[in-house]
Amino acid sequence: MKIIHKIILLFYISLLASNIPNQRIVAEWEPALGTMIRWPLGIPSTLVVELASDDLLYVLVENPQQQSAAISNFENWDVNMTNVSFIYTSTYSHWTRDHGPQFLIGQDTWKVINQQFDGYPEESGCEINLNSTDYDVRNKKYQSRGWEEDDDTNIDFANQLDWDILNLPLYFTGGNFMTDGYGMGFSTELMVNENNVSEFQFKALIEEYLNLETFHIFDNPNVLSIQHIDCMAKLVDSETVIIKQVSELSPEYDCIENFANAFYELNTFYGRPFEIHRIFCPTINGAWWEINPVAAYTNSLILNEKVLVPQYGIFHDQAALEIYKNAMPGYNVIGFEAAINEPWYGEDALHCRTMGIFDPNMIHISHKSIRTSEININPIFIDAEIIDYSGNGIESAVVHWKYDDDENFSEFPLTLTENNYYNGEFPFLDINRQVSYYLESKNYENTTIRNPISGWHTFIIDGIIGDLNNDYALNIQDVIILINLILSNEYYQQGDLNLDEQLNILDIIQLVNQIIG
Repeated sequence: MKIIHKIILLFYISLLASNIPNQRIVAEWEPALGTMIRWPLGIPSTLVVELASDDLLYVLVENPQQQSAAISNFENWDVNMTNVSFIYTSTYSHWTRDHGPQFLIGQDTWKVINQQFDGYPEESGCEINLNSTDYDVRNKKYQSRGWEEDDDTNIDFANQLDWDILNLPLYFTGGNFMTDGYGMGFSTELMVNENNVSEFQFKALIEEYLNLETFHIFDNPNVLSIQHIDCMAKLVDSETVIIKQVSELSPEYDCIENFANAFYELNTFYGRPFEIHRIFCPTINGAWWEINPVAAYTNSLILNEKVLVPQYGIFHDQAALEIYKNAMPGYNVIGFEAAINEPWYGEDALHCRTMGIFDPNMIHISHKSIRTSEININPIFIDAEIIDYSGNGIESAVVHWKYDDDENFSEFPLTLTENNYYNGEFPFLDINRQVSYYLESKNYENTTIRNPISGWHTFIIDGIIGDLNNDYALNIQDVIILINLILSNEYYQQGDLNLDEQLNILDIIQLVNQIIG
């Protein structure tokens, strides 16, 4: 047992290196106050109703006339008006994802990022040179006005909520940015090119301003497009990503596969490979400016316990929802078809037209989830780093767990060890049974948070009945451990060879027979 405890201690110490950065950009799956949209809308009424049903809905309007029109329609649709707040600001487009705010959080920091924004330059990629000049493709739809009208959105929003502003001297389009919430960012190369700086300069600036210490820049995977990463991939937690897959007949097939393969070469914040799910995106009738348009199923919105996914009224819609359910067990995955006058496109769907607004007083749990492939001891050690950004202090931390065929969750506490680190261990678990678990923490103001926010993590201890030291062999060492369990009056399912729910001499006899037989 001393050897096992030493392994546990070393494992715990290795995790301490993966501590939450002092300041970081908030990730999409973290606790949100609600979302930001713009009036006139670019989303269907059903989505407006859903966004305001449980969470706040910040609506950008330019004047009282727009606010009155929005209120009239919202009331007709039965929108929960108690959750609706209007923000007065000039707007040019309904793409709040792209010109809207990112958020920098720390234990003594909360800032709204006010980035530069200048529309949607297209860029060629996929190793195909179309001899095209970068141009603002969407500006062709609105000749009378300009992108500069979105410039003050974040300033006006921050001022109305009395939040601090951090001015970022870069074009930093939201649809072309993902983060793991721990100082790692992702975009295509267009993000760098539209700033007309070197990759080195770009990375230096975002590390200085946004504390993004690691930034992965991918080759443009589309022949010609705005190359936004949210139309190609979706981080659904700090270690899981859903990546677009297209038909082998598509001229962009190899480029999308290269894009996906690049993720297989990366490590997460916790120093191990990403869990990768592929989502098939069939060809659709896209907008006039789109080349090789496919369904943008990755262009979805995570809002607390919900995942809102664009639907195209086609056969593959349901399969896309199932991919999300598999990648995010326990979340409420909801599909939305677009408004008749504002369809979802291949480069512009649900995620593009909504923007998450996060909770500056959130509790955050950082936890390296247990993976079946990494289990080598039983009982299993578990730890977490927990920060209460409200400053109220953590009252409790608990692990809820159950076997998948059980109805109710059991629980055990996590113990504070030092700073913000908590640890504990599962009881001896049955082998070859799937375990579901989640962490829950509460502060002294009775605010609670889970990891994951909704649903659970899963793992299985693969093993052989009687293999008590988990070396995938039956031998005298297992006999010694079984004898010690019997003498200490401990029950462990893996040693119950005759399945009579008790450990005794009959189990020793059966184990010895299996070893010599």
